[in-house]
Amino acid sequence: MENPEMDPNQAPKQALGREYVNYIVGGLVAWGLIGWGLDLLLDTRWIVFLGALLGATAGLFLARHHLRHRRRGLPPSDEIDH
Repeated sequence: MENPEMDPNQAPKQALGREYVNYIVGGLVAWGLIGWGLDLLLDTRWIVFLGALLGATAGLFLARHHLRHRRRGLPPSDEIDH
């Protein structure tokens, strides 16, 4: 595996890909667990799949949203909507 410090163009691409994956997996796990809990409470079997789909979609949206704001060059304090 190459050292990211040796190729400055490769490190941001890897970090961007990792960020997308982290947001999608995080949303999938979090909302999947919420769906699983609701399935247990309501004695159903389909809400977990809906929660996982919702979480993955929300994770993708958040990753794209953060990428769009980062491209504008805004400082981190200005990215938060008041």
